[in-house]
Amino acid sequence: MEESQFIRDLVIVYGLGAVVVFFFQKLRQSNIVAFLFTGILIGPYGFSLVSETASVYILAEIGVMLLLFSLGLEFSFRKLMRIRRVVFGTGSVQVGATILIAAGIAALAGIPIRTAVFFGFMAALSSTAIVVKMLFERGETDTVHGKVALGILIFQDLCVVPMIVLVPILAGPGPLWQPLGLALGKAAAVLVLVALLARYAFPWFLYHVVGTRSKELFIITALWILLGMSWALSLFGFSLALGAFLAGLTISESEYSDQIFADIRPFRDGLNSLFFISIGMLVDIRFILENAGFVFLMILGIVLGKAAITAVSVAATRLPLKVGILVGLSMAQIGEFSFILLQAGMKSGLVESSWHQKIISASVATMILTPLLIRISHAIMANSRLYDLIRKFGAAGETFELKSRSAVVQDHVVICGFGVTGQNIAGILKANKIPYLILELNAQTVREHKRQGQPIFYGDCTDAGILLHAGIMRARVTLIALSDPVATRAAVKSARSLNSEVVILARNKYLAEIDELCNLGATEVISEEFEASIELLARILRVYHLPRQAVAQEIKSIRDGRYRIFRDLDTTIPRLRLSTSLDVYTETHPIEADSPLCGLTISESGLRQKTGALILGIVREKDTLNNPQPSVALEAGNLLIMSGTKDQLKKAIQLITGRQ
Repeated sequence: MEESQFIRDLVIVYGLGAVVVFFFQKLRQSNIVAFLFTGILIGPYGFSLVSETASVYILAEIGVMLLLFSLGLEFSFRKLMRIRRVVFGTGSVQVGATILIAAGIAALAGIPIRTAVFFGFMAALSSTAIVVKMLFERGETDTVHGKVALGILIFQDLCVVPMIVLVPILAGPGPLWQPLGLALGKAAAVLVLVALLARYAFPWFLYHVVGTRSKELFIITALWILLGMSWALSLFGFSLALGAFLAGLTISESEYSDQIFADIRPFRDGLNSLFFISIGMLVDIRFILENAGFVFLMILGIVLGKAAITAVSVAATRLPLKVGILVGLSMAQIGEFSFILLQAGMKSGLVESSWHQKIISASVATMILTPLLIRISHAIMANSRLYDLIRKFGAAGETFELKSRSAVVQDHVVICGFGVTGQNIAGILKANKIPYLILELNAQTVREHKRQGQPIFYGDCTDAGILLHAGIMRARVTLIALSDPVATRAAVKSARSLNSEVVILARNKYLAEIDELCNLGATEVISEEFEASIELLARILRVYHLPRQAVAQEIKSIRDGRYRIFRDLDTTIPRLRLSTSLDVYTETHPIEADSPLCGLTISESGLRQKTGALILGIVREKDTLNNPQPSVALEAGNLLIMSGTKDQLKKAIQLITGRQ
């Protein structure tokens, strides 16, 4: 009976959730907000439609575990080490400053100092689940602000362990320093163990599992690693969700991480929604209405306080203030781990029961506001007037050096962003002695490559002043290779406003952004989403021996149409048509020494009679024979210029190569 009751609850949860999400989509609102409202409606303080709330909470926790496990798969130890400065530098500043300021305000309000410190712990934690989901949905996990946000969130999650350990100590009369040191030592030891497993044990283990060629065994093994490591680390005081993230990190170093991610993603998306619904079920709307003034002040204090503290913390570690604003507003909420802390605090008597619903109400409200705050932060960055008011800290010496260096170069390439794409382009430009300058926001990347002799400078390419210092007025090409779509749009707009003649090449991920980038002034936009598709298409057409000219024309038509053929099924590719039923192309093909036509005359080859293709000319070294006579011999090294339909040219190439 209990099983059928639980199934009934899931039917209500998912059914009503689907309806609410549908209407919120019509209102262009985030799915996360829809899930939270679903929880409010069906929860014990709403219409009490769900009876087995404990089971729903368990499934919700599994959903969060899968979300953080997938994040760990994508965020490998190597990536983590690349942003270690953000994780341990910016993260520690943000968490420490938030605890001190929140605890100070609480103490001034008359709250006992130990309880005030505990409130600081809860205020310091943001919602990893919400922020990560929003970054995934917006495709911003690889942007500067996305990496900074993830780095800070990782540090916050690592801090959960010592925070939970300290809760009973704060509730008692004993000293804090010794237990805190033990907690930090335990966390460090576990991280070292995880790193060793990731480097040596799991890649070897998964290699043998994959060798069985059993998909079921592969999936079961991945789930065993996820659940087993989460459970094992929970014995040391880690949360299950943090254990899941570390489990993902251990597998991320193997070559099988992409397949595991693809296999668990459907489970993750299906169960992760339950987490947000379960959070909404905790909210008592009547309590909020009865205490509207106090709850509003708490919400305002949390949002403004955390946004400001985070933004300043980011800027204090020599990142642009605009990155701080994007990160600050995205993390201006109370996180899911704060609810775990709250339960621990109430059990230990550190927090009075009267605070429970106040904290829950304000926290969930900040979660609901998060998608709106993220949109506001991007609107601020997209607004030129507001953006002009935002100035970044530091880098004055870099700006002077950049201005001095750019003064002696001209007709150069300005490379904005020095990731894999920027580094590959710079290597080719350097080999061909083409001058270039690099603008990069990652200070560590700037230092490393400057030591290698690269003309790289710390600077924000969306800033018109920085572009002027980089010599944009004298540049021939500006390459914008950024992962941040907002920054890409701003950079294109700034570059075009400063120089109407410069060639602007922009890289982007999604087709939806192509038209906007072109309208902002990009000369050409290269879409990652379909460049691979185009290359595969070209390879397929060549396998079927379609003429190179025909393939090139197809590809050119797709690019000239801004990939519209992929976006609109009714779109047709423009072709040169001599009639309503005939497509004519030109093709070039060499005569190799082993060609069956080598040594024969055009007449003897029978190319026209056998294939229908016409030889328009023959290129011999530096000479070109136009409309050659039938008596002209075909020699090794000749380049034939032919015309005909796709099928005719295909047959002609088969005849020339002898591969019929």
